[in-house]
Amino acid sequence: MSTASSLRKLWKSVCQQPSTRQTRLFHELRRVAGAAGDRSGRRRGNCWDADTLSLAAVGGLAAGLCLMHASPVQCDDAGGNRLYPKDLEQLLKPTESNPTPVTVPPPFPGLAMQQWSQRHVAPILGLPMRGKSHISRELKRYIEFFHGARAEIFDVNQYLGPGGDERLFADLESFFGANGQCADPYSFDQKDRGGDPATKGGFAIILCNDSLESVHSMWSAHTKQHRKWMAKKLESDLQAEVCFIQISVDNAKGDKYIADLAAYRGKTLESSRSTIEEYQDHYVPIQMDGSEKETPFIHLMNYNETMVVNKMMRTFVGSQVCHFLANLHPYQHELYLSRHGESEFNVEKRIGGDSGLSARGTEYARRLAEFAHYVVCGHATNLVCVTLLPDDVKKLRLMLRQDKTQGVVAHGDWTNFGDASGGKVLQGMALKRLQVGYGTEFQNAPASLEEAMKSLGSSGVVTLVFVEGDAASVADVPGRLWTSSLRRTIDTAQFINSKGTTIPGPDGKSFQQMRGCQFRNMDEVYAGEYDGLTEEEIRERAPEVSSARKADKLGFRYPRGESYYDIIARLEPVMSHLERIEQPILLISHQAVLRLMYGWLTHKSREEALDTVVPQHEVVKISFDGLGGLPVETRYPLGPTKLVDDGQGNL
Repeated sequence: MSTASSLRKLWKSVCQQPSTRQTRLFHELRRVAGAAGDRSGRRRGNCWDADTLSLAAVGGLAAGLCLMHASPVQCDDAGGNRLYPKDLEQLLKPTESNPTPVTVPPPFPGLAMQQWSQRHVAPILGLPMRGKSHISRELKRYIEFFHGARAEIFDVNQYLGPGGDERLFADLESFFGANGQCADPYSFDQKDRGGDPATKGGFAIILCNDSLESVHSMWSAHTKQHRKWMAKKLESDLQAEVCFIQISVDNAKGDKYIADLAAYRGKTLESSRSTIEEYQDHYVPIQMDGSEKETPFIHLMNYNETMVVNKMMRTFVGSQVCHFLANLHPYQHELYLSRHGESEFNVEKRIGGDSGLSARGTEYARRLAEFAHYVVCGHATNLVCVTLLPDDVKKLRLMLRQDKTQGVVAHGDWTNFGDASGGKVLQGMALKRLQVGYGTEFQNAPASLEEAMKSLGSSGVVTLVFVEGDAASVADVPGRLWTSSLRRTIDTAQFINSKGTTIPGPDGKSFQQMRGCQFRNMDEVYAGEYDGLTEEEIRERAPEVSSARKADKLGFRYPRGESYYDIIARLEPVMSHLERIEQPILLISHQAVLRLMYGWLTHKSREEALDTVVPQHEVVKISFDGLGGLPVETRYPLGPTKLVDDGQGNL
């Protein structure tokens, strides 16, 4: 029997022994491995002798047993940061064929990289009513969602009074697991490298809200003296990287934001300005005279208009924080999410691919163009498309009436009349467009009831477009359009008027309305070897895929394809750029990608986002007030009636 075979047999027998017996064998093998090291220089000619090779192999076996008796393989570090997907755990354990495997794989996209194992603290400063709370919340969410790292906000106002400064520092120590040891930013496994497993990295944000009482806390960064004390305390006692984030506002938009924020908080503008003036008596901004040149800081002037950075680009974390904050603003804005229309592959229940739209998908594209015209780029608040069959058309006159100002409007109860695909026609909604025949172009509806009925004649299938709100001023709101680079999303946007239509933009310059931008980062998850297959075909090829996907849906990666972590990594620059947009924007993408987009925009965790269902032929509007309120979601089912199962549910 060969030496290799003997060792494999020995390894197998050792693994089958009780743990106490394994330990004794391990110590014996380690002694033998030491002898192997003493003889490692013995060679016969140009070859190692058989005894030396055998003993060296036993040394490897002993090393494998050493790993078996080390800490169990875990995909999370001591701080709770995910280092790699769960389905890799089995590959990182010693086996008969690989007794000394890699225990921590290289950095994985979308997961906390080794730079986040260092401690970072970011005190935020600025006058009251400047959006400091908003900036803090968004930065925390960004670090957690896109980098998979730990982040927490420490509000100074929660630590006022006797002993407050000490309690805040104690909570910082608890957050970082501080015990006098410094987290090594270049090590994944602190325990293996002499550190304490309780030591945690992460990002702490020290927020000083708008109360005047907070100036009495040493953790308020409103003066140079406080900033120097904070930096020294955090660097010496916590071994933390410190970065101050200062927010200043001096433009008209900022003044309006202060007024809106005061109203949102139930305060008068006068009382808010009085608070600002009182706070200003104590406030000393970061000095640009060189006296604070050694202090790392980010100065945001009018939010994302101007940024001054000092000693922040030296680290990975600093550059990522700068990149995100350079796009952030607190102003009200609206986003519209839509899956592509039903594709040919959806009909066949195939995943991935780059197929075109089905007939139903093309019809949705026409309806989406109407929605973009009246709602995204107009002032309407709702739009419903109702499809009528010939028998419905005969009864239509009873469901409409003439209005002096709006023309033809809906009348009566439309609940069981026609097919609105889940939408609801309300009494008084204006009839603005109609489609005679299925799959034809929409046309303007006549202003009179008689003309409208005459235009329908003895038509077969008819689709009516009802609009709620201001339907007179259309396409005069600057709107943006983003799609993926795949054919089915581009085709879904094909009827949206984006061919050179220009209007005055918010900055006075010419703005091209709904100019389509394509992003490969918004493409559907790549299924690799399974691209273009049905779920049934995948199960035939690899029955274990279903259970592997359920075990770790975030980390499951299609063979030679992508996982959700990969999507998170490639979505990060797109979503950061999206934070800069203030105009209404329509994003047309795919099921898996929209789950993560929706999760990020609605303040859900990664895991919660995966349970989101983004149906086809429906638009999801997400509104932000920028004042601290939660995002508001509104759904607009446009139809036509979609498939019950499009084969994308398990993506």
